[in-house]
Amino acid sequence: QGKLDGFNVLVGDQGNNATLDGWIETSGGDFDVIIDDGGHHNCQIMASFVKLWPTIKPGGLYFIEDLSVGKWRGYQRHTTSVCPKSFVFSTKLKEWVDDLIYQGAYGSRKWDVQFMFCQAEACVLGKKPEKVIIEGVAQADTPI
Repeated sequence: QGKLDGFNVLVGDQGNNATLDGWIETSGGDFDVIIDDGGHHNCQIMASFVKLWPTIKPGGLYFIEDLSVGKWRGYQRHTTSVCPKSFVFSTKLKEWVDDLIYQGAYGSRKWDVQFMFCQAEACVLGKKPEKVIIEGVAQADTPI
């Protein structure tokens, strides 16, 4: 059956909010890792990220692959009411790098991404871990 304990493989239209909500409900969310190996259309990737990023546990990882097709016309067909045909996910990633570097200054936003690592065709985003208490002192961004 291709099933492994602790793994949830979810299949469906990742650009459809009802499908995404169903995945979260079926799996229970609270993911350690998400690997987006979906439809590769920019708006599908964004729709999945917007819905699924909040379900990643602190310290978790979100992988997105096949980003190199984002500027190909054939991968710019899928749109939503909030994601126009002209949207390219890699452009959003570049904005997020500024957010990560400037942490709320210079018009950037401060959010829960601890790091972004990109290579040819793929990126991984790491969620900031929860603060932990060590000997009564709160330590921010300390891995659990």
